[in-house]
Amino acid sequence: MRDPIKTDLDLKVIKALTLERVPVGHDESGKLVYGANPRRLSDGSPNPAFLAGYILWDSNRAAPPGFGVRVAGKKTYVLRRKVNGRSLMPTVGNVADFNLLDQARKKAADMALVLLETGRNPNEIARQQQKAGLTLGEAMSRYRHHLVTRRQKPARQATLRVFDRVVKKLTAWSWTDRVVNEIKTEEIERRFLEGSALSEANEQAFRWPTAAVRWCIDNEALAASAERRAPAISANPFDILTLNRHYRTQSQKNLEREEQGKRNPLKPSSTLGPFLEAAWSKRLVNDNETGVHYLLLMLLWGCRQSEHAGLCWGEMLPEHGEGEGESRKTTSHVWIHDHDLYGPYVFFYRTKNALNHRLPLTPMVLNLLRLRQESAALETQRRGFGGRSRVFVFPARSRYSKAGHYTDSTDLLRAIRQEIDVEKLSRHDLRRSFGAVMTSIDVPESIKKRLLNHAGTNVTDTYTKAEWALLREWMTRIEQAILGKAPNVFNALKPTDWPVLPAPEPHVCRPVKPRSGRPKKVAETLQFAGG
Repeated sequence: MRDPIKTDLDLKVIKALTLERVPVGHDESGKLVYGANPRRLSDGSPNPAFLAGYILWDSNRAAPPGFGVRVAGKKTYVLRRKVNGRSLMPTVGNVADFNLLDQARKKAADMALVLLETGRNPNEIARQQQKAGLTLGEAMSRYRHHLVTRRQKPARQATLRVFDRVVKKLTAWSWTDRVVNEIKTEEIERRFLEGSALSEANEQAFRWPTAAVRWCIDNEALAASAERRAPAISANPFDILTLNRHYRTQSQKNLEREEQGKRNPLKPSSTLGPFLEAAWSKRLVNDNETGVHYLLLMLLWGCRQSEHAGLCWGEMLPEHGEGEGESRKTTSHVWIHDHDLYGPYVFFYRTKNALNHRLPLTPMVLNLLRLRQESAALETQRRGFGGRSRVFVFPARSRYSKAGHYTDSTDLLRAIRQEIDVEKLSRHDLRRSFGAVMTSIDVPESIKKRLLNHAGTNVTDTYTKAEWALLREWMTRIEQAILGKAPNVFNALKPTDWPVLPAPEPHVCRPVKPRSGRPKKVAETLQFAGG
């Protein structure tokens, strides 16, 4: 056995190494001296030393102890360490796979740490992990990161909340720690059918892991191809639900929603008018004006709650921002003045379908916004808000609000619903009510899609004069069809030159129930001081 030879390795030295010439030492100048290593011995038999190859160890200070290059059928970097009395020599990698020698030294140093910590060959550990495969929890985590960081349509907070609820459910089933390849299709089907009564939530619990695993499979296929190996995972067990047609069709979903009363738009012929009258009355009690204006505008624009909650006053925004700063081009806002191209308008920035959406402000909406502007200024002054909340059309009710604007109308909507004895009504039902009114007055389908800003349609915030005039005409007709059902609201918001509608007595809200529990500390303090 030859004595081990060490030298300060570099790529030039490594490239010059061959099986026929073996390093045997150094000359006086420190250069490597080579000896012959013939393929065959003098008797013609194979030379064992040639077949075994040799190792040239690295003496560079940047190299971890035991790092070297092995010359055999091919050249590979190796690491030799003695751990717990055992000599281990894992392969670091093929020389051709490293552009720089320092990359191989760094990888060898990382492997040395694993060797010392585990006492095991790092390559063996990696093989076992690859054999074990991807867990469902890892797949969900990777996919969530992708949803957040992707450049096209990054997931919104509402989407991430649903995703996180699904992960909690999978964790409760003890599935997140399981390897995807080991989750049986029969088990997935059985679990799905057990929860079928939950419908929407049940399907979400399986659609999200289906998407996550499919995304991981596609990425693994690309990585395996680049590394010239077989993919660690190639089949998605959750696809069994699609293959066997367990998911509901769109028509089935619509029928279920109708049967279960999940969609309850206000009816133009019955509940729309009472809702508006009750809401208009409700603005006068319990400091509800901001919330009532919020709901009325949601109904009159047919927008989603996430689109108009953070609206700003356009005149308080610069036309062009610096860098990523807020401006009228990058912020949802209302413009109640006469714009050169559009006149008064509302602009929704980056809506659910990732497109901008612009709508004309109609006469009564414009008057409502003027009232809103006065009220918002008084609110922010009375509540001691700073300039941050002043910019919002719907300022928050508390100075401690993180968003700075009004966000939750759930309690107010419930109170209005109880005023008119309507069992179910959600905020999104107000958007559906806008659609129901459009249907009742025969709005053309192409105009409907534009006004509702549906995904998949040619929605844009740039229009020709003719297109914009047509949208304004239909928005005005829709506004009149909605507010005409509530004459008191109509008369309060109409332009002065419009005729007054015959109106019933204004709606009177039910008395507010007194709050139970201990009186506020302020009241107690005053009572004590007066006693």
